[in-house]
Formats: sequence, C-alpha cells, structure tokens
Amino acid sequence: MQGKDTTSGDLESTPAADRQTPNVGHERTSAGGRGNILERACRACRPKKLLIHRMNPSCICVPLQSGVFWLRAAASALVSWCFSGGAGALPMFIEKLSLRNVRTFLDNELIFLHPETTFRTRKQKVVPRSPTAKLLPKPKLTNVNLLLGDNASGKTTVLQSIALSSLGPAARESQIGFRPFVRVNSPSDPPRQPDERNRAFVTSSFLLHSQDYTSRTQLNYQPGERVEGRIRIHKEGELESIHFVPPGQDDDLWQPVYRSSNDSFFCVAYGATRRVDLDQAGGQGPFGKTSFLRGQRVQSVFQEAYQLYPLQYWLPALKGTNRKRFKQIIKILSHLLKSGSYSFDGKMREDEYVFSRGGTAIKFQNLSDGYRAFIGWVADLLYHMSFACPPDKSLLEMQGVVMVDEIDLHLHPRWQMKVVRTIAKTFPNLQFIFTSHSPLVASSLEWMNIITLKTSPTRNVTKDRRFSEGIHGLDADQVLISNFFGLATTRTDEKASRLDRLTERAREGDDEAAKKVIEELATGSEDEEWSDSQ
Repeated sequence: MQGKDTTSGDLESTPAADRQTPNVGHERTSAGGRGNILERACRACRPKKLLIHRMNPSCICVPLQSGVFWLRAAASALVSWCFSGGAGALPMFIEKLSLRNVRTFLDNELIFLHPETTFRTRKQKVVPRSPTAKLLPKPKLTNVNLLLGDNASGKTTVLQSIALSSLGPAARESQIGFRPFVRVNSPSDPPRQPDERNRAFVTSSFLLHSQDYTSRTQLNYQPGERVEGRIRIHKEGELESIHFVPPGQDDDLWQPVYRSSNDSFFCVAYGATRRVDLDQAGGQGPFGKTSFLRGQRVQSVFQEAYQLYPLQYWLPALKGTNRKRFKQIIKILSHLLKSGSYSFDGKMREDEYVFSRGGTAIKFQNLSDGYRAFIGWVADLLYHMSFACPPDKSLLEMQGVVMVDEIDLHLHPRWQMKVVRTIAKTFPNLQFIFTSHSPLVASSLEWMNIITLKTSPTRNVTKDRRFSEGIHGLDADQVLISNFFGLATTRTDEKASRLDRLTERAREGDDEAAKKVIEELATGSEDEEWSDSQ
C-alpha cells in the first residue's frame, strides 16, 4: 500500500556518489543489499581490530584508540549512516495476538485492525474466509486500535506482549527488563497440563510486506505472507526467562528477519512514563543504551522513565545529510502541533529547538508537560522512522506498528478529542495501538476501533470484547455510562443519593420535590451550599 505524502513535496534521494562518506579502500558489500552490510564483517578490518565496518556500505572504519576518540567518531558515523540510507526495515502489521497464562489473561485472542484489513461491505452477505476478513463494517480510521479498561485490566500487558513478539529470537538477548509475565494461578483457574505450569505463551500473527528497499532474495518471503511467532516464558522460582519457539514451516523465513543485527519488523512502543531529558538523553546517545536498536524502539513500554531521543540529538545531523527529509520532518511536526496552536520551523536557540505560539518562541524545556510528552514521543518516532526509511522514500509511506500507552497523557480535553485522528491521518500506513482512560479519546473513534478489557475482581481474569454500540461523537457522560466504561452514573455519591430521594418523592406526587429534581440537575452541590450561607 503506497500512501500519498500530503505533508511535504516529493522526496529525492541523495546520489550515493555525492554522500560524504569516507572509503578507506576496504571491502564493500554487494550493491543494493542494505541488509548484507549487517551480516558481513570487513575482512580487512578484523585483523586490525578496527570498528564500525557495519555502519556504512562504504565501510567506515575507525581505529580503536582512546575511548573518547572512538565514541565521538562512532557516534558521528552512526548518525550519518542512519540518515543516508544505510538501514532498511521489513514492514509489517500485527493481525492477531493470543495470550495464555499471561498475568490476568487466561486464554485470550485479540484481533487488530490495520491499513490493509478487509472489512464487510453493506452489500456483502457472506464474508470471505481469510485471516484479514473481519465481521466488521469499515471505520473511518482503519489503522487505529484503542484499548480501554480499568487500571490493572491488562492494557499495558497487551502492548508489552506485542513488543516482545516483534523482537522474535532476539527478545532473549535484548536485555529488556520486565516484571513477571507468568500468571499466578488461583484455585478457580482451570487445571493446566504439566508442560504448561509455570509457563506463559504469547503468539502473534504478522502480515509481512514488500517495499522497494527490502531485499526479497535475502529475506526469502512472499509479499503479503502471514507468519506466526511464539514467545514462551518460563518461571523458575523468582526468575523468568524468554524463549522463542520456532514456527516450524516458517523457520527459514523468521531466522534472517529476527537476527539481532537485522533492522526489520518496524515496531515502536511508548510507555506511560515516557520522558525526554535533554541532558541525560544527549549524554547517553546510542552507545549508552542497554540494548540494540530494535530493543530500544520498544524499551519505553517496559522501563519506567525511559529516556527518548530528543530532536536536538539527531535532527541537526539530518539537515546536513538529507535536507529534503529534514524539511519533511519539520512539516510533519508543525502539522501535528496545529491542533495545539503551536508551530515548528526547525530553528534553534542556544543549541535547543524552539516552538512558536502567538509569535513567541519557547524552548522545549519550557513547554508544558502535555506538549513535552507529546513532542517527546513523536520526535523519537520520527527518529526511528528516519533510520529505517531510505532517503528517497516518504516517511508517510512507512509501514509498521506504533504503540502508545495512555495517549491522552497530560493533554487538555480539547486536544484529546483530536489527537488520535490527527496522528492516524498524518501516518496513514502505520498501524496504531493506543491505550487510554479518556472518554473524549474514545468518542473520537468508532466502536470498530475499540477493544474493551474487563477484569473480574473475584477471579482476576481479563476478558476482551468489542462492543457493537455507537460511541462516535457522544458526550463524555454518555460514553462513561456506556458498556465501554461501565459506570452507573457520572455524579458523586452524595449528589446521586439526593437525586434518588427527590425522584422517589416526586413519583409519589410531591410537586416541591419535582421542582427540586430539576434544580439539582441544573446546579452543582456547592451552589446550594453557597446560597444557604448567605
């Protein structure tokens, strides 16, 4: 699926001959095979213990001298390589997630929408049998999934499960810390087979695609093919370990895709405690992170207060290596901030990017929590997209999975009503999975986009459901008392009790009580208290 770039003009690739990348005469990898540079080492470099032969098709090699010299040179080489087309990703969407014995999930199967989902048409009586065919009418936003549910209902668990499965065999070596996955069984749980005790199973079904910059022969797959991967988590005492279960017939397909040195399967996830600290993030850089690149892309959803990549860390380098990409990112950010009445033109003040509102330039650190939280994860997403997307391709054509926990975090209600639609329409070829507690976010979507998670308080078991109940455009109160949130009332207990008593008296014929009911519905409790004190 090729998305139309509505945010910027056509992008042109920078000719390889014009790129300022040194070639010290070492062996080059095969032309056109970006993935190959990740699989081979430079034979000329190995004997001399030189580094960075993987960072550029021209084999940028840096002598291993002092630690400071190496770190600076390596960081410069990495940033230049990232944005000169040195990386390529195998795009994908997730269609189905199965969870067994995972925390509050006993045995659940969740189906997700994506840009290429097949939907039921009004005239279609028989839905074709295929993994993408859903018994759902087509929503306005086909690339959005929203998870609703109480605290501890499993929303973050779903995001973490998808993130782990997207890492495949590399999940074990990615060194991503996570809290226990294996369910603590209760007496009411059904009996398990011996080989399933102290085990959790995460199974994902992915739809793979072909893009111009992916080597089909290397990855050995057919465009549009569906592959399944399983993550098994073992619990031994207080410890848990991750194991990738080869999918059998797809084993040959998944091994090259999920190798640690492969940047395929674009999946990015952001936790609820995401943050950007300009000093710490800039000081860490890519060499201060605890896992490889694909692990970094999802680490935020596992690690509290994980530091995202700020704009000033990577955007200035992009301005020098791919000016058209740089301009596109400026337009994308400015477009996304319009709903918040801010603009962004890519200008810096004292080595820090500034954002404009009402003619006033404001540094990132001086923005409110809501704007910093939003700009923080969007800027980090654009960084990873720029890494994976070749220079001659629009970022808006990128395909993959993006997950954001608590998308409404710190946002004003007015912005909550627009944020999902704005993001989804800006990146039409990305599949989004959001979580939220906001009725305003929920009412901005249709019921087809929403999966509700409800946990039984007596059994600690989560059930997932997609309610076929109209929600788009409803008031917040209407949404809160719907099946999606399940509140009996949006009033305080005191107010609700007073209304119940007055209503009962009105039904018995008390005219004065009937008038009081109308007054109670139109005023807050403090109005009566204030008038009584006068």
